[in-house]
Amino acid sequence: MSDHQGTALKVQLGKAIIFDCSTKRLTYKNRHIDLNRAEREVLYALIINSPRMVSKPDLLAAGWVRKDVTKTSLFQTIRNLRIKLKEEEKGQIIELIPKLGYIIKVTPYEEPEQAAEPEVKKAPESQKPKRNKLRIAFFSAACTLILASAAAVYFYLQPKDFFYEVADKNNNNTIVLLAQNQKDLDFLLNRTEQHLSPKKFHDNLFFIAKTENYYSIAFCEKNEQNVCDPNSARALRFSHLELASFWPLMTEESLSIGCMSVFNDDIAITSSAKSYNLYLENGQVSPNLSQYFVHKKEQNYWNFTGITYRMNQKQKQFVPISFKGGEFRLKETTIVPFLAMTTTKPEYFYWIKSKEELKAMNIQLPSQMETRFDNVYRQTIGYESYMLYRQDGLYLWYSAEAGFYWFNKQGNEASNFPEFDTIAPCKDFLHISSNPQCK
Repeated sequence: MSDHQGTALKVQLGKAIIFDCSTKRLTYKNRHIDLNRAEREVLYALIINSPRMVSKPDLLAAGWVRKDVTKTSLFQTIRNLRIKLKEEEKGQIIELIPKLGYIIKVTPYEEPEQAAEPEVKKAPESQKPKRNKLRIAFFSAACTLILASAAAVYFYLQPKDFFYEVADKNNNNTIVLLAQNQKDLDFLLNRTEQHLSPKKFHDNLFFIAKTENYYSIAFCEKNEQNVCDPNSARALRFSHLELASFWPLMTEESLSIGCMSVFNDDIAITSSAKSYNLYLENGQVSPNLSQYFVHKKEQNYWNFTGITYRMNQKQKQFVPISFKGGEFRLKETTIVPFLAMTTTKPEYFYWIKSKEELKAMNIQLPSQMETRFDNVYRQTIGYESYMLYRQDGLYLWYSAEAGFYWFNKQGNEASNFPEFDTIAPCKDFLHISSNPQCK
């Protein structure tokens, strides 16, 4: 890339903020300004279309690819951008076109001269407007080309299906491996043979997935019907650096940690569902126990509030520490090997007790990995989850953000979820939980 091209790919916003169209980096006086994904993509879409208006639906599509979010999310993102772009008054940089969309005001950015250039003959004044128009046209064309290329690459890289394999091991163990590419699946196959075979496991069902640098493992003990015992169901997420730490914990520590059944005795609240998940970080297991209160709004559409609990180690009691909520929709999916999918739209996340109060009660704080997922709710970023396994009242879901997590229907309120069982009833690529009425 020539110097001229590099200059053309940068724009100035306001007095001293620079956006590099090739890297999507925002800087102020050579200092990087952090943008989350939605902020970065919405700003990029506004810039490459400048001086044209970008409609609200187009900005929602740019900022939340393949996710169904409300206009409130866009409003909050624009508000955050105004702050980060240091708007002194509303509309100074990002202008609202009522009921239609937004326009951003940009000027081409020219790098400061590093050294004196040889004197050249100046163009006549009458040619300067043409040169400016050519520079702006070149900038717009270059950014549009980059956007089109990025979109093509993104579409090409999105997996139509996942790679998976079901392996039956000795001692009635079943292992399901899941990855987004063949290389990761081969890696899991090799690691599974290396780490799982020497262990004394029997009558277990394992699900092992790899997404980028994170692993997620869900497991349960099989009962007499050769399906999961719900009280033994657990899921754990960790980085690749913790891989060697997982299997020793399986046989020593994690099996002794309280599981979902604690809610039957310790929490006298009627809820719709519950989940039990673990995070492994820096050699320490962080439990995440949640109850969900769900209200069905219409077919395949629910509102929910989830309360997360932690164990008070001294008193051996579970204490509510935070709650979150939003809505989710159940949909069919063609992505193999999943049975169905949900799109979740977070709306809020709040702490019930402060970190100081939690420490005083001897309650373990959430790990960094868990906090990253909590931020999905704080920033109201939507995400998708896929159903991989189901049996009566128990479901295993997978998302790139959270990994595996179990969802256990509970009590009379379980009638909230008949669609979980009826959607695609005979669709089971794994052949481990098929409806017996299906051929």
